[in-house]
Amino acid sequence: MDDNLDNLISRRSLLRRGSCAALGIGGLMSQLFNLRMTSAALAQSGGGFSDYKALVCVFLFGGNDAGNTIIPISGGNQNYSDYAAGRTGLAIPLNSLNATTFTPAGSTRQFAFHPQLTDVHNLFNQGNMAVVANAGSLVEPTTLTQYQNRSVALPPQLFAHNTQQELWQISTADAIGRIGWGGRIADSLQALGAQNDSGVSMNISIAGSNYFLTGNQVTPYAVSPNGAIGLDTTALGSTSDREIIANAYADLIALQGNPNYSARNELSKAYADVAGRALRNEDIISSIDARQDPNTGDSVLRNLAVPDGNSLAAQLGAVARLIESGPSILGQNRQVFFVSLGGFDNHNGLIGPHDDNLARVNDALKYFWDALGLLNRRDDVTTFTASDFGRTYRSNGNGSDHGWGGHHFVMGGTQVDGGKMYGDYGNIAIGGPEDTGNGRFIPTTSVDEYAFEFARWIGVPTSEMGTMFPNLGRFLDVNNPSTHLGFMNI
Repeated sequence: MDDNLDNLISRRSLLRRGSCAALGIGGLMSQLFNLRMTSAALAQSGGGFSDYKALVCVFLFGGNDAGNTIIPISGGNQNYSDYAAGRTGLAIPLNSLNATTFTPAGSTRQFAFHPQLTDVHNLFNQGNMAVVANAGSLVEPTTLTQYQNRSVALPPQLFAHNTQQELWQISTADAIGRIGWGGRIADSLQALGAQNDSGVSMNISIAGSNYFLTGNQVTPYAVSPNGAIGLDTTALGSTSDREIIANAYADLIALQGNPNYSARNELSKAYADVAGRALRNEDIISSIDARQDPNTGDSVLRNLAVPDGNSLAAQLGAVARLIESGPSILGQNRQVFFVSLGGFDNHNGLIGPHDDNLARVNDALKYFWDALGLLNRRDDVTTFTASDFGRTYRSNGNGSDHGWGGHHFVMGGTQVDGGKMYGDYGNIAIGGPEDTGNGRFIPTTSVDEYAFEFARWIGVPTSEMGTMFPNLGRFLDVNNPSTHLGFMNI
């Protein structure tokens, strides 16, 4: 293989259309192989599901400060005074929490959402939002003594952003392979015959490359909030690169006109195959975006305004458009999406930046809820949050540092048993029985338990759960609902 072709393989930026993009997972040739495997499997799918369901992962990059997201008020062993003592200068004044207090169904304890989460609070009271408390990456159930003695297996590189982001997205906290649980769900659904007549992937990211959507067979498709991403050859660094691309496109044109045409080499033919798929996918996504034109479009979403300056809402707007067209244009009745918002690594200046970010989350979720109402899809789409980790309860003087367990939201219609808190909120005492130091609380709910609820709702058979989540049996019995978190009505 000559140097030019070596350079082409190393330049993953050449595949910016995203139809090929499990970026960061293996090399170009493995991506091409996965794409061909995906196409072959899709061609054989027979449509094993008659209904429509979608999962939407909202990832909060940087580690959301859970301590100021869900605040204890009264009714338990700990209350607002314990919170204020532990958080010192980070504590939100009690009188600012009056409008967002809540008592979970079945509980006598009172909590409050962050004051910026007014719509989340309303959805919770309506039964369309659930809280999953103190969740995080675990290999097996862990006590403080076991943590201190290292007598149980622990997730690698605790409190490190990149590793914990990966572990949340792949769920198997001791895994070597980087296959996401959203990707494993799609693999299972595809094997069961989930339809995809268009060739566009079941798994779609509006937030670039990620582990969550990457499967063994299903390769995610990446789009921007504004639609398909075009290939920009002007960004290539050398004339030789442009020549390679030009030759590949020449092969693509020739192959389309003559199936017996012999490409210059295998790599050129492979690239032409990928480019052709990307072009077809872009045409499909562009036709969906055209439906949003207020003058000529027929989308019921075309007049629903996205909150100004809210990138998360813009991504969820793209998800809504794809959900609207999932069965009719894309031929899909199962979809998995990934969106994200950054800026949660608040070591300094937590008060202010964190408030603003939670306001964006609140407004984006309310916008998406309204969009799903217009689509009549609230009962068919489950939206949930994830993040690297929680943050330390103890202030570092101006912010909070990397933690472990954190609190999360699950939004949906009748499929979500909302208005409740699931899992154990935990003991927030600094130096208490769940504190590994400075208020880094050991999770009481594993990512595996969290993910399992979504997998079984969307259609993954119980018989496959042990393979999908190898550590799951350490936390629950898949055949015993009393051991499940139970926030999904199934």
